[in-house]
Amino acid sequence: MSRKVVKITAIVISAIFLFGIVGSLCMQFVFAASLQEQLNQANKEQKAAEQKRNEAQGKRAKTLEESQNLEREIYSLQEQVDTLTEQISETDSKLAVEVEKLEIATKKAENQYDSFKERFRVMCEDGATSYLEILFSAESFSDLIDRLEIAKEISSYDKEIFDVMENSRLQIEASKNAIETLKAEQESRKAQKQEQTNALEAKKAENDAYVKELQADIANYDKVIAEKERAQDALRQQIASSLSTSSGGRVYVGGEFMWPATSTYITSPFSPNRKNPVTGKMRKHTGVDIGAAHGTSIKAANAGTVTLAGWNSGYGYCVIIDHGGGRATLYGHMSKILVSKGQSVNKGTEIGKVGSTGNSTGPHLHFEILINGSPVNPMNYFS
Repeated sequence: MSRKVVKITAIVISAIFLFGIVGSLCMQFVFAASLQEQLNQANKEQKAAEQKRNEAQGKRAKTLEESQNLEREIYSLQEQVDTLTEQISETDSKLAVEVEKLEIATKKAENQYDSFKERFRVMCEDGATSYLEILFSAESFSDLIDRLEIAKEISSYDKEIFDVMENSRLQIEASKNAIETLKAEQESRKAQKQEQTNALEAKKAENDAYVKELQADIANYDKVIAEKERAQDALRQQIASSLSTSSGGRVYVGGEFMWPATSTYITSPFSPNRKNPVTGKMRKHTGVDIGAAHGTSIKAANAGTVTLAGWNSGYGYCVIIDHGGGRATLYGHMSKILVSKGQSVNKGTEIGKVGSTGNSTGPHLHFEILINGSPVNPMNYFS
């Protein structure tokens, strides 16, 4: 009876222990799934921020181009204003000369007119006597005719001189009026060009303010993207740690990792501080970049289970494989994924194709090795 009780007790204790383990594993898987949802949400928010940042960068580039065009137009208009200012100055000089000429000509005409009037007054006062003298002093009729013709010629000469002077004065006055008209037209064109310049400068100032606003937006989006990237890194580490624990202490199954691509050309090594070729900012490079042609085969560096197969923020199309023992590998910027989440793969299984998706400047494979969720230098894990 006691043996049976002991056996039953042992079975119950084993069941409770097993149930506890299963329950713990279930909780860990639920926790990992929750973390994955958070990771997906952070990824979605980062993509939205990247899209808004790209839109803002596009608007900024377009506005800067428009401002450059406005600068060229303003420069051209200002040159025209300067030219018109010089022309107006030259016109003022010409006008001053013509005004001086007109004053001199008018004075001469007035003097000639005064002389003509004086002589005409004297002739009028002595007119009767003169003509009688001419009539009775003439020795013959032909002599009389000659004397009258001479007097007439003297009068005509005076009038001709006066007419020439008056015509000269009128011509100078007409020239002065034409120059004044030209000056008025130049002043009008100058005012019009200046008005256009002022309008363009106002538009450029508006564009410059808009560019500053867009630049502030871009900076904010960059900040959000960086925050989301840090959050995703933390979540990936938690997921890797959770999966490692939930594997029941499953040991690393592979020995040394194999090189994941046919190309051995490293375009960018693992580095604690590298200038990002896309953002231009200094930050840690958590893997190695292997340069290869678009569509080159990518192979699993070791056997394991696929925990992620899809878009992964700046990594673009990405695959993560859990190899057990807290070890995982990441393959980024793929053009095509050939495995699915939850799938078991062997060492050397083709999992995708090289591409340039996500934050990338050209076709390559970004390869990472993670130990308990933290990236390490992959070059220390190859044979």
